[in-house]
Amino acid sequence: MKKEIIQFGIMRSGSTLVYNILVDLFPEYSIIKTHKYPGKLKTIFKLPVVCTYRDPLAIICSSIKSYKQKPSFEVINQHIKRLDNNGFNDFIKLENSYKNKINLQYEKFFYDMDYIFDELQKFFQIKIKQDKRIELKNKFSIAKVKEKIRDMKSFEEYDSKTKYHGLHISDTDGAVDSYLQFFDEKDLNYLRINFKEFRNKFLYK
Repeated sequence: MKKEIIQFGIMRSGSTLVYNILVDLFPEYSIIKTHKYPGKLKTIFKLPVVCTYRDPLAIICSSIKSYKQKPSFEVINQHIKRLDNNGFNDFIKLENSYKNKINLQYEKFFYDMDYIFDELQKFFQIKIKQDKRIELKNKFSIAKVKEKIRDMKSFEEYDSKTKYHGLHISDTDGAVDSYLQFFDEKDLNYLRINFKEFRNKFLYK
């Protein structure tokens, strides 16, 4: 039976990129991708957990776009509920109760995949050589992912091996802070109040 690594991600936080990097780097392991808190057996064994997180305002924006919707009070609340049930609440639970884990921040690795490699090196006590880094950056670039999902027409279409969905990449290529142009000021204020505690803790302005 293979050893396991859990890749836990808040939805729309770059977890699929990190999952595919882990699959490539650790072929001798089974990589479990999830948006849910690890089950009792996995916490007993204290399996390593690699977490991804992102500014909730950007996540809500990305989630709405993935369903080809426009922001409204009703739609925003629908996606807040979706976020709560797909990693947000369980990420907070993990923060409070699980030690054998690492947190990777989307806003840092969006511009610099070396951040992921450096953090994985420290956590797993491995060495990721420069040529391997170059290979992975090319293999999982936004352009390459776009090629793979080009014929997928909706978010429901899914590749079970890579975990890529249709509309996986937004019209802004997942750019940091693009939500500022997507929401109006009223919606932004509502979301900032809703996620104030989380954003303060993780240093989002």
